[in-house]
Amino acid sequence: MTQTQRILKWLMLVALAALLSYFGVRSYLSPELLFGFANSFTC
Repeated sequence: MTQTQRILKWLMLVALAALLSYFGVRSYLSPELLFGFANSFTC
């Protein structure tokens, strides 16, 4: 495996990990969950 292929493989892994973490955080922190969390302190 050449150096260029190794760099491309790592860049693809980093991009995949970034996309997974972005969509995971985005789906976990949905507006309904945040409103429910905020209302739990006021009620």
